[in-house]
Amino acid sequence: MFESLERMPPDAILKLIAEYGSDPRDNKVDLGVGVYRDAAGNTPVFRAIKKAEQRLLDTQTSKSYLGSRGAADFCDAMRALVFGDSAPHNDRVMTLQTPGGSGALRVAAGVILRANSDTTIWVSDPTWNNHVPLLAGAGAKLESYPYYDAVRMSCVLMQCSRS
Repeated sequence: MFESLERMPPDAILKLIAEYGSDPRDNKVDLGVGVYRDAAGNTPVFRAIKKAEQRLLDTQTSKSYLGSRGAADFCDAMRALVFGDSAPHNDRVMTLQTPGGSGALRVAAGVILRANSDTTIWVSDPTWNNHVPLLAGAGAKLESYPYYDAVRMSCVLMQCSRS
């Protein structure tokens, strides 16, 4: 059944992370995933996160199914955090939990296509290797836009002017 599946090409961003890790220079810059790292390169779990996790362990009373929206109190808190008072509590702004960023992309594509099946979703080039299959697999028409202009950026770094 799975013989027809093709292996995804190596992810360029993950390759950058590996190259960063093996580069011995001390003045290097990590251009990989945008997560906090300390001076030793570790991604620590902050005390506030550990405290919040402990609070959940101490107060959670059920592991029951949450439904398709996820935890309503969490969703409502995220809506308030992101939109503040500018988002009325009606059907114009909705929030829901997803299993990570990639899951959010797939869910968002499904919602967008359900609202308008003729929608085109624009994807940066480059992007993560999984973004295009996730969005296209949902049935979306995709177009790309350049995320990084190497010529322009080299001019910015070298302070040159373009004609």
